[in-house]
Amino acid sequence: MYVSLATWLVLLVPALALTSPVGGPAILYLSALIALTALAANAIKRYEPMDFGALWPMGLALLAPLACMLITSAVKGLWSSSELEKLLRFALALPVLWLLLRAPQRWLKCVQWSILAGALAGAGLLIVTMMTGGRGAVVDVGGRYNAVAFANIVLLFGSMTLLSLGWGPSTRWPRLETGVKVLAVVLAICATWMSETRSSWMLLPILGVVILLGLRNWRRRHKVYCALAICAVLVVSATAIWTFSSRMKEIAHDVQGFTTSSNRDTSFGIRLQLWHASILMFEKSPVVGVGPGKFREELRELQGKGIVTQEVVDGFGEPHNDLLAALAGYGLLGLLGILTLYLLPAAVFFRRLASDDRVIRVGAQLGLLFCLGFCAFSLTEMMFRNMRSVPTYSLIVVTLIALTTARPQRVSRPAK
Repeated sequence: MYVSLATWLVLLVPALALTSPVGGPAILYLSALIALTALAANAIKRYEPMDFGALWPMGLALLAPLACMLITSAVKGLWSSSELEKLLRFALALPVLWLLLRAPQRWLKCVQWSILAGALAGAGLLIVTMMTGGRGAVVDVGGRYNAVAFANIVLLFGSMTLLSLGWGPSTRWPRLETGVKVLAVVLAICATWMSETRSSWMLLPILGVVILLGLRNWRRRHKVYCALAICAVLVVSATAIWTFSSRMKEIAHDVQGFTTSSNRDTSFGIRLQLWHASILMFEKSPVVGVGPGKFREELRELQGKGIVTQEVVDGFGEPHNDLLAALAGYGLLGLLGILTLYLLPAAVFFRRLASDDRVIRVGAQLGLLFCLGFCAFSLTEMMFRNMRSVPTYSLIVVTLIALTTARPQRVSRPAK
């Protein structure tokens, strides 16, 4: 009962990620409560040994950001309830993983349908919103993300849907299934293009690498042909994006304005100011950072020195970069914590790409793309700016970890 309840709840997360601002957090708290209850029941009634060995890599990844925050807060004497709650949400996914590891693989494989639903719904919302209200209206629909984060997740779900084709047909209608998945991929690309988001396209080379890594039992010559084809597609895509996207062309103008100081408050110029300010905050306290909630206060001091403009101080309280936010707020400890959150699960998925089991291998591709995609997006956007995105990342990662964990072969007992 515990396993089935938690599994089917968690499988809803991708579908709700872009359509509901409360669905993900509610599922995280409810599934964590179910998992903790199951752990308590197991400790009392001893249904099975309390073996937590399979949890340690993800335990380290999910607990590292919280541990870094606690160390910095203790040293600095600064506490932020919102930061504490946000990082606790990562930790709550750990008992959920313990429960999901006991779910049948065929259940967990259904995550592909939730990702498909998320891609279709997110792309539809983004297209309609861009046609009716523009980029500024995106934050008022669905999961309440800004246009950049919304487009990032749409393209990520669309790409994961593309990779799920590697599992082959899972229904009695293989052509319809393939057609719907291809439609979701096309709509995700169209929605991302209409959003005029530049950073989302960083996912394409990562997708190409993940596809190549998943080519098992292919001859070397065929792998080379596939690599050349992917490179050609990426070159054509990059050329088309740069040629036909007006916002891509603005980058050169923004950089020129920033270097000449004629106009530092452009979209790209503001990011450069925030990134520079983050590095200066890190240099001020390199080990534990300046502390949670101190970013805007530090910006005011830097504005007095002429390092950042008044526009940056008034309009921004974070650096538009999760890695630099961790570096400025929590120092080297914070950077290590968030890199562990992204790269340790990615390393687990990378190792599982070598599996002979097709379900595990394709699931590992999805997981590797998801972790590396979020990491890349975090270079130009705060993907964890609000707490709503934490359940999306943490619960999808633990679902794919559980899916790609090899199940032991059960030995039937002889009849007495």
